[in-house]
Amino acid sequence: MIAETRIRSSTGESKILKQRAFTKLGLLLALFVGVGVATLLIIRDGSFVASLPAWFDTNHWLISAIRVGVFLTAISTFYLVRLHSIQSKNRADSVAERVRLKVRIQQLFLWFVSFELLFGQALLPRLLEFFFT
Repeated sequence: MIAETRIRSSTGESKILKQRAFTKLGLLLALFVGVGVATLLIIRDGSFVASLPAWFDTNHWLISAIRVGVFLTAISTFYLVRLHSIQSKNRADSVAERVRLKVRIQQLFLWFVSFELLFGQALLPRLLEFFFT
């Protein structure tokens, strides 16, 4: 009973149910990507898997641009969905929610830039190699 009252928000809607709306969109997108990759692997009998690392090495900057575009699209979609849900409420604390949303988007962007530089651009292995050789 106590946990249930903590989960309920001031509008009576569950916080967990609010968070699941964006999760369903993400799961649907992951399903389409998974089906596309599986279909591609079936069509190309294995030669695609063998030649993929060499293709990634030659087209590193193209893959980086695609990865950055996908993550920026995901972050902006998250922002627009949450902003729309905040604006549709017309409550007194919507200004505070918009400020929290902007802070959360800035945090997501900072995490993305950090991971992209460390792992996507391989700065972490280069730094480790520099310090330990």
